[in-house]
Order: sequence, then C-alpha cells, then structure tokens
Amino acid sequence: MTPYESLLAHPWIARVDHTEDGGLVVTADPAALAVRHESGQPPVLGDLVAEHLEHWGEVYDWTYRSAQGGHRPDLDLSGWRATDTGEPLPAEHMAEWADRTAELVLRHRPSRVLELGCGTGMLLHRLHPHLKGYVGTDIADHVVSRLDGLGLPGVTVVRAAAHEINGAAVREALAGLGERPDCVLLNSVTQCFPSVEYLAAVLGDAIDAVAPGGTVIVGDVRHSGLLDEHYRRLDSPAEPVPGGRAARRTGPQQDGRAAQRSPAADTELLFDPATLAALAACSTRRVTVSLFAKTLTADTELTRYRFDAVLHVDPPVSPDAVVHAWDSVGADALAGLARQGGPIRVVGIPNGLLRPAAGAPTAASLRAVLEGTGGVVLLDPDDPMRLQVAVPATAAATPADALAGVGRPHEPLGAFARTRLAEVTRREFRRAGLPIPGKLTAQVPTGAGRDAAALALDTVDADDAGHLALARTGVTASARTPSAPTGVRAFARSGVTTLADIPDAIRRFDEIALRALASLVGGVLASGDALTADEIVAALGAAPRHGWIVRRWLEVLRAEGLVRVDSGGRFLGGEAPAGDDNAGRDPVRATLGSVEGGGEGDSAVLDRACATLGYPPEMAVFFRTALAHLPELLRDEIMAQSLLFPDGDLLTSLSKDQKNVSNTYLNAAMGHVLARAAATRATPLRVVELGAGAGGSTDAALEGLGDTDVDYLFTDVSRFFTITAEERFGDRLRYGLLDINADLVAQGAVRGGADVVIAANVLHCARHGGRSLRWMRELLAPGGLVVVTEAIREHYLVLATMQFLLSPREGEPELGAGDRRGGTGRVFFTGRELTAELAEAGLRPILELPGADSPLAAPAQHLFVAAGL
Repeated sequence: MTPYESLLAHPWIARVDHTEDGGLVVTADPAALAVRHESGQPPVLGDLVAEHLEHWGEVYDWTYRSAQGGHRPDLDLSGWRATDTGEPLPAEHMAEWADRTAELVLRHRPSRVLELGCGTGMLLHRLHPHLKGYVGTDIADHVVSRLDGLGLPGVTVVRAAAHEINGAAVREALAGLGERPDCVLLNSVTQCFPSVEYLAAVLGDAIDAVAPGGTVIVGDVRHSGLLDEHYRRLDSPAEPVPGGRAARRTGPQQDGRAAQRSPAADTELLFDPATLAALAACSTRRVTVSLFAKTLTADTELTRYRFDAVLHVDPPVSPDAVVHAWDSVGADALAGLARQGGPIRVVGIPNGLLRPAAGAPTAASLRAVLEGTGGVVLLDPDDPMRLQVAVPATAAATPADALAGVGRPHEPLGAFARTRLAEVTRREFRRAGLPIPGKLTAQVPTGAGRDAAALALDTVDADDAGHLALARTGVTASARTPSAPTGVRAFARSGVTTLADIPDAIRRFDEIALRALASLVGGVLASGDALTADEIVAALGAAPRHGWIVRRWLEVLRAEGLVRVDSGGRFLGGEAPAGDDNAGRDPVRATLGSVEGGGEGDSAVLDRACATLGYPPEMAVFFRTALAHLPELLRDEIMAQSLLFPDGDLLTSLSKDQKNVSNTYLNAAMGHVLARAAATRATPLRVVELGAGAGGSTDAALEGLGDTDVDYLFTDVSRFFTITAEERFGDRLRYGLLDINADLVAQGAVRGGADVVIAANVLHCARHGGRSLRWMRELLAPGGLVVVTEAIREHYLVLATMQFLLSPREGEPELGAGDRRGGTGRVFFTGRELTAELAEAGLRPILELPGADSPLAAPAQHLFVAAGL
C-alpha cells in the first residue's frame, strides 16, 4: 500500500490532493470532528474530538498530581497561570474570583447542584454547606479520589467527562440526590472543550437534566469577541497588561509556559453570547439568558475578557424592564434610579477597562454603586466593550432566541486536527521510506472546528466574491477604508451604478409604494368615518384570500403615520411623512403622480430606481402596471401572474430579476461558499437545492463549483421547473420533487446524505419556517451546511405588488401562521427572527452577508450559512 492509499484508508482523512508545486493537502473527515448526539444518551464523539479531550485529561491529571499552586483545601490553584508570564496568579485575586462565582450560584438558591469539571474543588468547598446535595465530576483521577475521599455530607464526586451526564456513573450519583438537580454548573471548564458542537451536546444535556425553574450556569467564559483585544494588549509594549497578570488554566502543549502570542494559535474554546444563545435556543424547553460581567476589583484577564452566563430553564414569567440609556442616566443618577426598585435596565455603558474615557465606569465600580439595591452588572450581548445594569437581578434575563445570532466562536479543534493530520501523514511517508513532502498542508472542512480568524476570513472571502461579481456587471464599489483588505475589494471600474446609489433607490421604491397604498385606502377613508380593518377590506371589495394583504397594508400605513388608529382599533386618515412631496395636503388623497399618466414623476423615478438596482425594464413595467391596477388585483379581476408573465413564458419572466444587484452579489458569495466546501470534503460534494425554481441560484452554485465533482440534486415543488432545469443543465444534475412544507425524508430525501442544503429565496414560502428548517437539518451529514438567502425586511413595493402571488388558495393556512411571523401578516422574517429559527432547528449561524455597514444592506437581501449541530 502506498502512503497515499494508507492515508485515504485512515479514518481521520477524507481526501488527499496534490498541488501544482509538488505539495500535498490532506483534509480531515468531517466524521472525525463530529459529535453525534441523541437526547438521553451520551454523545458519540469523532476520533479527533476524543483525542482532544484525552489530551486535556492527561494535562490536568499531571497538573493536579504535581500540586503546584495549592494554598488550602478551598484554594488549590494548580494549573492557573498568568498568560503573559506563565507564573501563578495572586492567591487573593483567585479567592475573590471563587467567592464571586459561589455568590452567583447561590443567588439563585439552589439545593441540589451538579458541577461538571469541578477541578480542585474551589467551588465545592464554598457551596456544599448551603446545599442538600452536590454531585461533582472531573476527568482527572487524582482530584476525584481526593475530593470524594473527604467524606463531606451530601457530596459525591465521580470520574466523568462533561459530555457524560447521561453515563452510568453520573446517573447513579444523581439518583442519590433524590430529585433532579436545580443547578448544573460549568465553571471555567468550557475553554477545555474542543468545539462548539461538543459544547452544544453538553449544554443540551445540562438543560434537559435540570429541574423546572432551575439554572445552568456557564461561568468564566472567555469572550471570543475580545480575543484580538486580549492579544493586542499582551503584545503591545506601550500597553502592558495591568498588574502583569492575565489568567489561564494550563492547556495542552503549554505546560504552564506563556502561550504563543497569536489569536489563531490559542488552544482554548472561546465563544460569544450569540453563539451561546443559539445553542440554548436549540432546547425544547423555554430558556432565558442572563449575561453577567466580571466585577473583580483587580484589573486582569479574568475581569476584562471573561463573562458568566446563567441559563434559566422554564423560568416564571417576569415583567418587562424599563430601558434607560446610560447617556441619559450617568453615574451620579444611577444609584437613585436603582433604589426605585425597577424592573429597569440601563444600557450602553462603556467599560472603563476596555474603553478608557473620562467618567467611564468599570464593572467593579458599578457593583459598588448598586450595593444594597439588588441590582447586577451585565455584559452587553452585542458589544463586549460595553456593560449594562439590571435592577433587580431577574430583570437581567432575556429569551435565548432573542439573543441568538451569527456568532464568531474560536474553536481549538481545527488547529489540533491539523497538527495530528500532519503527524499521521509524516508517519506514513516515513514508514514507506519516502521523503516527506516539503509543502504539507492539513485542513479541516468548512464549518467544522473553525478558529475565529478562519471564520472572519471566510466572511471576507465570500464578500469579496460577491463584489467581484458586481464589478463584472459594471457596478462600482464605494470607497474602502485604508485598513480594508486589498484584492478584489480594491476594484474600481466605471459602470451603470455605484453601491452608494442603492439605499436611495430602495427609499424611492418605498415612497412610491406608500403613495399608492395611501391613495387607495384614502378613497375608503375619505368620508372621515373610523372603520375597522374588516370594513376596509369589504369596502375595497377584496377577495377573501387577499384580505390578509389589506390588513398588512393598514399596519404599514399606521406605522408610517399615513393612517391613524383610534382607541377602539378603527382606522382614520393620518399625516404625511415629513419631507414628503404630499406633506401639507391630505395624505390619503396622495396620488401616484404620473405613474398612471406615463409622464415625469413617480414613473421616471421608478424606472431609474429599477435600473440602479439592476432590474430589467420589464420589472419596472410590472411594478407600474400593478400599482395602477391595485383595485382589480384585490378583487381578483386581474391576476398578478398575468402581469408578471404577460407573454405566458413563466421561466423567462421569473428570470427577469435574477441578475439584480442583490442577487448577483449573494449568488456569487454563495458560489464561493460551495467552492470552499467542495475543496474541504471528499468528492463528490453532495448538494441538495430546495425550491430551485428558475435556476438562478443553481447557475451561480455551478459557476462557483467550476469543474468540481458534485452530486447535485435540483428540486422544486413543481415538475415544470425540474423539467426545464433538466433541459438547461443536462445530466450534470439529478432532479426531483420536494416540498419544504412537508417532511423531506418522508418524501424520499436521504437522511444525513447532504454536505450542503441550499434554500435560496424559498423559506418565506414555508407555512412554518422553523419546521421546514428542522426537516432541512435532517438531511445534513456530519459537518454539513445549510445555505439560505432571504429578504429580512418587508419592502413596500413588493408588499403592494408581488405579495398577491403569495395569497393562499381557498382552505390553505397563511404563510408563517405557526412561526414567528404568525399574527403579523408579514411574509418575511426579520434578521433576528431568522437566526432564531435557525438556532431552534439545530443550526448554528456562522456567516451572514452583507455587513450592516454595507450599502448592499439596504435591499435587505441576506445570505446566511449555518452549520448543523
């Protein structure tokens, strides 16, 4: 057997590729990095995940046996070292750290605690006098024997890893408590985890294990959003770490020495609140999250770069807090406001340790101000350099799904796997007596075990691919800052539009649509009588299936101030927006200008806006005609399909807007994501596209994949599209019928048979978006990705025209009736709602484009890439 054959036979390795310069690229098998988890059973770990945990076990067993750092039974600091010096941390600082953590746990009045990774027992000694029962676990034999041998009443310590909550040893120990634990504690242990997928398995079992009303406390979390800041301060001679101390527990290959001064080389797991919340939202139980800042008095890494999270499981409902901005409160008034009792939240507080400024408080100083008020100091979930205050502590909790988002964790598993793959490769070449390739690269699949730098680069590269596609169409980019990456971002080419023109074009679309809707509704409200929504629907003669559209129009007009609502919920005429051309005259009498007349005015503005956004002239004609015939569309006297497809050529008509600016950018970014996935997985890459329709996204995906070997299943609910796609793409693809509104596996899709599932502009057609996403999740193989493109804002021009295409048939439920859109009349999810639906479906969002500061954000068409958990 040649070295290449033996490498491919190795269970860790999925593919081996030669490079043009004689090098070798070895790619990890996603299964070796995976954590397969079923509720009620210990998860099954991939080989490299298990190896990573074994390394930690060996390190800690040696560390605890060496007893370096022991002070007293409740303050054994073995393994704690300063990052910058490698020296032990000050005992008084660590004592405060342990005391504050015990205070956090006891604040929730637990009686039965399960601590995963109890270490030397610093928290055990502080907690057990206040508890009826305590079960601790650790992977180091030495501390397990020592702690269990103390004979403390009600205390049991067993050898088990964090993922073995459902293992026999832990189950037997928990049975001795008599009841389910009301607190599961993971303090300063998650940094030892190999990956977010492993964390998800542990967290899921912890949430399942805890009693209703209990807590899962994830303490001493290293914040991935502050990873670069941490290393910048370590490496800046002008800004030494205050006190010369930055704590970390000894990790693999460190042995107490200072770690490599590189964020990408950090060997611990870091994550952010968005990632943690996404994992918590996966649970079938109701979970809220409180994010606590570290309020230690000393200025160290423990204070600056870590936070504590409390997950409240099936908590009682609490009243909403009144939110105050720090700029309007300030330090002087905070104490008085806090003593009023609340519930209140004060937000936007700059952390003086991270954002030095005159008057900027620290978490410790805020804690002092809040003494005796019941208030707590929180971490801002979106900006780790800001703090918040909540009074009382119960006002700190936020639903997990409201915090879930596109996180950027730092996972050590990828770097560990690359090291081990390189070792295996060299071993096989040595065994064969052959020279080891001079250029040897080991890589892991996209989406699996990625460090923060790699995730950031993935986003930049996909964004660049989208901008390059726009450049080819003649769209110029806006100016980049000097620090922005070079390459395709630096292109400058004359074209039909610039990105800076896009937000204004979107505003024009909204204004034109609002004038049309105000004019139509104004005809009904002209008498001045207050009417209910049902009365307005009837007065307009709307077909029953279009009644939901009228109700949504009324809500939009109310939000925009174009109609008013009285105390009985009835509608009256309103006011025109400031600066609107119709201000100063009756807004409900506002007209479409010359949209109907064909001269200057809205008609010309509509044409220019469509051209700016990359729509062909036919789309402007459709919008113009639909707006001019809203009454007939409402009454089903004219069908929207006949306006959109005037020549009866459905495929050509649907293709009209596929080359607009947003779709060009997003499809190219999606194609790049698929190309990277193909380059890091065994061939052929297995792709399932749902709701593929006219094939616009398919075309972009295939362009991105190039001549890569691919097993691509093109599906739609209609045979018309699969037949026309087969004529277009030929035998490179497979074709089938799949409906996102039904169980995909039951329809014949292969469970676990896809590396990538694509859902481009189709999820809004789901009757229940979350359920459809769960069916997509079932198709993913280990390490698989779901790629979604969706609008995350309701565009008024679409609402006034194309929305008629989405009215349900007689007897069918409205779209989104069972998900977060239910009761709103909205077709599209907001960005927060979509990431929450992804999270609840067991999908972790890892990439979102475009960025919030990009002009391409104005059309609100977004690309989401999520990894399966």
